[in-house]
Amino acid sequence: METLGAFLDAAVARAPAREALAAAPRAEVTARLGWAELRAASREAAKKLLAAGAGKGARVGLLCTNRLEWLPIAFGALRLGAVLVPLSTLWKRDELAHALGHADVQLLVMLDRFLRHDYLATLRDIVPELAGAAPGALRSPRLPALRRVVLLDGEAPGCARWGELPAAIDDPFLDAVERAVSPVDWATVFFTSGTTAEPKAVVHAHGALATAARGIGERLGIGPDDAWWGHLPLFWSGGFVLGALATLAGGGRIVLQEVVDAASALELLEREACTIMAGWHQAGPLLEHPEFAGCRLRLRKGTRADPELTARLLGPDHHAVGCYGMSETATFVSAARWDDSEPIRLGTFGRPLEGMEIRIEPVAAGEAGEILVRGPTLMEGYYGVPRATTFDAEGFFRTGDLGFVDPAGFLHFTGRLKDVIKTAGVNVAASEVEAVLRRHPAVQAAHVVGVRHPTRGENVAAFVVLQARGGATPEELQGFCGESLASYKVPRHVFVVAEGDLPRTASGKVEKAALRRLAETRAAGTPF
Repeated sequence: METLGAFLDAAVARAPAREALAAAPRAEVTARLGWAELRAASREAAKKLLAAGAGKGARVGLLCTNRLEWLPIAFGALRLGAVLVPLSTLWKRDELAHALGHADVQLLVMLDRFLRHDYLATLRDIVPELAGAAPGALRSPRLPALRRVVLLDGEAPGCARWGELPAAIDDPFLDAVERAVSPVDWATVFFTSGTTAEPKAVVHAHGALATAARGIGERLGIGPDDAWWGHLPLFWSGGFVLGALATLAGGGRIVLQEVVDAASALELLEREACTIMAGWHQAGPLLEHPEFAGCRLRLRKGTRADPELTARLLGPDHHAVGCYGMSETATFVSAARWDDSEPIRLGTFGRPLEGMEIRIEPVAAGEAGEILVRGPTLMEGYYGVPRATTFDAEGFFRTGDLGFVDPAGFLHFTGRLKDVIKTAGVNVAASEVEAVLRRHPAVQAAHVVGVRHPTRGENVAAFVVLQARGGATPEELQGFCGESLASYKVPRHVFVVAEGDLPRTASGKVEKAALRRLAETRAAGTPF
């Protein structure tokens, strides 16, 4: 096992002069870093963070889009033994406040604004004390751990500027700090939605992430001639681990895209000769764009969607694989290999990564049961939650997913026990959306389910019962949700129904399985 600082250094040693990272705001790359330059930038970031008061164990929040600075700052924090807390640029005020408070973020590095998002105004709304604080001396009863805010761009009262932070720490001291970091030390806290209304904070150690990255890179067949299309946000484990770290592990190149639309994506994919695709929510717009047929794309590797869609985008000779995983396991638990036969790659979710164990309960040959997992890439636990409530006595984690293992040892995923919707690669807790809908004065009851979608996996759908004297249109309810929830959590479908129209069990509970079937029928033919 290794630390993530050592992981990066090992990657640099293989080919220090080769390009490691390219960053494109839209279609055109505006900045590039070679491997040695990426290492140097991460060491400079580490020195800045040290000078700003971060050290081993400090919680460093990073609120940033897919810009060039993201990875150097992340690796800089990790080199110190600080705990990196990636924060979603899609979050609204309450979501951001919860994450900052729950993870005890002490130092926040952030963009002040991006497109229509004013992150600084949102933070000031959460922490009004910021405007009157000296840089590094913030005191807020709502976020008592937060001491310092650093802006990547712009300037504001109470905030330091990243470009002006000193990097006067000498190399021998930084080296000594790095030597004190262990593979078993905490590395990251990623937020993911579970079955509770509040997102859960998943803690991973250095060694788990490095092990996962090497295993994923091997299963996907990533090599020095490959380039990953970085449209997945780095603040998600799928972007950071499955995308960036796995690509670095294989010696490939990372091509980040900050703003993704079909036209700019096609141009970037062709110009930069990207070969790796992970995250299929952008596939539909790419395939439907009028210039797609004329593009000479080199995408051939990555994770698969359904076989027909995968072949349309990656070509019939692709090497995409079926995979199963989650944030709690640093993405992959199991996956086919890039050079497996087509029936295995397209029809199964492969075998467990090295060291990972899968148990199906109840155990019955060929029958589906709940998937339990344990092994070297499993999380340390949920931040602030006792381990005893997260893992069983043998250290297994109950995923809440259903599946079976065939006689050849390949995993098959069949469904979910948990009330979680997976849309565009992201988990959405139905209970979180329901809680927001119920706050609307016209809403009596709300029930949220997932509706299958060919490229997004699932869309969020809501059945709403209105108050006797209430009145609200589906569009009004969607707008109401958008005030409190990230855009991907806002229901694509809102169905206003009578209380008696909801399918119920014999005990009177709303039957979610029947509700999903009803949603599928009602959503058929819509443009979403």
